[in-house]
Amino acid sequence: MRRVAAVFVLAVCLCAAVLAGGCSGEEQRDASGTTPAGPGPDADPRVLAVVEGEAVTVSWFEQTYIDLLVRSGGNDTAQNRWAHLDYLIDSILLADAFERTEAAESDDFQQFVRRVEREELGSRFFETGLIDTMSAPTEEQIRQAFRRSREKAVVRHLFFTSPVEAEASWKRLEAGTPFPEEARRVYGLAEIDSMAGYLGAIGYYSMDDAFAEAAWELSPGSWSRPVRTRFGWHIILLDQLVTSPLLTESQYQMARPGISSQYRLRRRRLEGDTFVRRFMEARGVEVNAAAITALSGLIQELDPAAGDPSGVTPALESETLAAEIDENVVLATYEWEGDRAAFTAGEYAFWLESLPQREARERTAASVGRALRNEVLARAAAEQGLRDAEWETEVRRRVLLESATRMRRGLRTDISNIDTLLIRQAYERLGLADRTLRTATFQAATFASRQEAEKALERGVTWTESYIDERLEDIPEWNPWAWTLPLGQPTVVGRTEDWAVIRVSNRNAKPVSWERHRDELTRELAPRVREFEAVRALRKDATIRVDTTLFLEILPPPPP
Repeated sequence: MRRVAAVFVLAVCLCAAVLAGGCSGEEQRDASGTTPAGPGPDADPRVLAVVEGEAVTVSWFEQTYIDLLVRSGGNDTAQNRWAHLDYLIDSILLADAFERTEAAESDDFQQFVRRVEREELGSRFFETGLIDTMSAPTEEQIRQAFRRSREKAVVRHLFFTSPVEAEASWKRLEAGTPFPEEARRVYGLAEIDSMAGYLGAIGYYSMDDAFAEAAWELSPGSWSRPVRTRFGWHIILLDQLVTSPLLTESQYQMARPGISSQYRLRRRRLEGDTFVRRFMEARGVEVNAAAITALSGLIQELDPAAGDPSGVTPALESETLAAEIDENVVLATYEWEGDRAAFTAGEYAFWLESLPQREARERTAASVGRALRNEVLARAAAEQGLRDAEWETEVRRRVLLESATRMRRGLRTDISNIDTLLIRQAYERLGLADRTLRTATFQAATFASRQEAEKALERGVTWTESYIDERLEDIPEWNPWAWTLPLGQPTVVGRTEDWAVIRVSNRNAKPVSWERHRDELTRELAPRVREFEAVRALRKDATIRVDTTLFLEILPPPPP
């Protein structure tokens, strides 16, 4: 049973950057917010800041900032933008300091760098093969996306893990089988349930891309052909479309940059999935089922999370797996320029730490397929000579942010002799006294499919995760549901990589008080004080130039 105690920490990446948490996750390269996003890392190459010769462009700033907002659930404010710019400046300085440490030469870090280089090669192949050929969205397409973003679709769906079963179900519907009767059959119900497959009112940008696009193409009362999403296959029935009564031109113009970015991002994901799928299908992949089964068993044996009483899920490590396998074992073969090429266990181990961890643990065959795709895309890019300036920029920025994160992590391990006065100053500087802390107590269990989750709900859920007064900012993967689901009622929800059943028993919102939470705040802020001192020393000797005029120019307009 997972039990996580509540902690009271500063909002990671949304606080003043001198005490900011590491948020070096993969950059979201598909939204600039102010200028049309094009191929390459810098659709808007204007320079916001220069730190020791390293330029922070408008595109890099906005890409990392938007990614931060998506992951943290934060709001777009001038204060948060200034804080994020400070965070990037500090990251450049900390990365430079990290490069002078022994850790920068470690096998683990060098393996990370090689993996980033190959990931970005695959991205360059993708860009040159698809994205560079895509036209900019038309004004009509952006206006349609704006209108849809203000609507809600009330939908039902039938879910399948097999495209064959989905097609057979669709044919029965077309032949006259009532949708409730087909839902009873698909979900294995004893009798017709009018709520079977009911998802309620969904937002255009709150659902899987393919699912939403299919739903908004329907007329009320009609259903779709089987639609493939990242979960499986769906037949969607549109009950009704709830439209906004009045949309003004001023509302559209204010929302236009963000809507345009969302439209481009969705289009790239949808068309990119098809591009990659067709590219891999052309490779004629053949898998070694016995070898993959053996690999799955080994991963289970080596899983550091098995039996871990801490409630934390440690990551699977490439080095650990590589030490236990025969790296030459062939997991799959594929066609390459008329020959059969092998994808080995050693190559899979190389990619392991960049793969979804749950998939590697529970669906190893799918994980091998994802790693194979990464390998083949990188190989194709290398042969086309795509180690170009754009590739170099993307690699440098990702390595820089990871270097800064590792430097921060090292600084935070030493909390000896921290002056309490500095901790109180950090509390005041970060404005934590004005912040509301949202916590929830709930239980959860995750499943590979919706059907498994619903069956567990019917027979009684064995809860595998438990959170007690957990701070919601610390668990973004649960935040949307823990704060909104009805109390005491187990509910099935779909997440990015899996399905879950959640039962929320309590939630609270309370101010973060120094007097009340002094011990917790001290424990959480003390490690960051050491980081603050290091950054202050680095800034003292650094050459930093910030274009404040340009920064004010790219600020979003105030809300109406």
